[in-house]
Amino acid sequence: MPNFKKLAKNYESTGLMALQELVKRGSVYDPNTISKEAPYGEGVKSALDYVAKLGEDYGFKVDKCDGHATELTFGEGGPTIGIYAHADVVPISGKWDHPPFGAEIVGEGKEAKMIGRGTSDDKGPLIASLMSLKLLKDNGLIKGFNVRLVAGGDEERGASCLEYYFHKLHKPDSDYGFTPDADFPLIYAEKCIVRADASIKVDLSPILAIDGGVVSNAVCDKVVITLPQDKKLKEALSSVSGASYDEAGDIAIVTFRGKSAHGSTPHLGVNAALKAFEFLGSFYHIDYLSRLALTLSDPNGRGFGGYSESPNFGPAKDSTYNYGIVKYDSKSNLHLSIDFRFGENGKPEENLASFAKATGMEVKKLGESPSLCFDKKSPLVSTLMKSYRHMTHKFFDKPMAIGGGTYAKEAKNCVAYGSAFKGHGGDIHSPNEYIYLSDFYAQIAIYADAIYSLGKLGK
Repeated sequence: MPNFKKLAKNYESTGLMALQELVKRGSVYDPNTISKEAPYGEGVKSALDYVAKLGEDYGFKVDKCDGHATELTFGEGGPTIGIYAHADVVPISGKWDHPPFGAEIVGEGKEAKMIGRGTSDDKGPLIASLMSLKLLKDNGLIKGFNVRLVAGGDEERGASCLEYYFHKLHKPDSDYGFTPDADFPLIYAEKCIVRADASIKVDLSPILAIDGGVVSNAVCDKVVITLPQDKKLKEALSSVSGASYDEAGDIAIVTFRGKSAHGSTPHLGVNAALKAFEFLGSFYHIDYLSRLALTLSDPNGRGFGGYSESPNFGPAKDSTYNYGIVKYDSKSNLHLSIDFRFGENGKPEENLASFAKATGMEVKKLGESPSLCFDKKSPLVSTLMKSYRHMTHKFFDKPMAIGGGTYAKEAKNCVAYGSAFKGHGGDIHSPNEYIYLSDFYAQIAIYADAIYSLGKLGK
């Protein structure tokens, strides 16, 4: 068996430079710059084009997949090993201590880390995977199997990129695959994800407008409320943490700030919109806002009878509800986005009906991503776990179930494998997202070992 830890050291500096360049390309979905060549906007195109350039430079066969993804392939015969990562990132929100697309490196030694949107989700793992393939290719270790690295451009909005890749371009499934877009050691089960829009026409006077959140799958960390000037409100807000009051002519602009977190773990964040609902509902005696804040306060859905528990998902057994985007307009229309996640015991239609009944809102289901559960004794899971334990010496770590959704739901014969190590979550979808350089380098070696081992399984 090759010494992948030793071999990987030769690819650390190359990988680091490639990651910095990729992070600097702000690959947020941009509807204003969409074109035939850039279906997700120019920022995403720039990132996918850079991955294509690296692939060409390293001697891989490159397919740009009509701008939806970049595919790099190499090798002939035997099983196909697929790696599915994504180059798009969520929008910037919250207060950053370093430029979000600066790719700055802070700290030294084991504490050295790169700060930037996408460093952990998912550009760091994408480049680590690419370096592992380059390592295998350069050392003549891709024999008797072939490899495919797919960098998608729309994972954060629902993975239309892989939908196009598999169902429009009719790309073949891999025999074995993984997506480096979750946690080590391995994710054998993922919750079902339902996305919905809730709306109601309601008079929230004196509130004129509400605008909060940027994406449905992240906790709303900032909401801006517009209403007439009110000195008493200004005084009351002075003692409220995370709230500010500004004036523009006769209008007051009130901002409530919370804490962002991934939509699968809303309990780790503070929803600024719910914080605003509670305060303003009480201050102005707006009964609907007060009731809404109370009804939605429990992120697991207990406030409206939407809770479910799924024992097979271990620590991720509880259902979760995240309200990432909140809007209220001059026509008295209030909208909330719902990101609802649950395991095998969830009843989405009943749960959303309970939400509608408790809030009085009309709920429109926008989409559903089914749950995923792999046999922990399967050749795919067993081989990946063996590589992880061999490379880390963490022999007692076990596969996990999560609330997040990954490309493993879109690509057959695929599980989420890394890239975050325990305690180093990377603050994905949050300000100051990061990746420890030592983790990034370790990923290169682990993925090289895993891909090489999967290639030996045969079809």
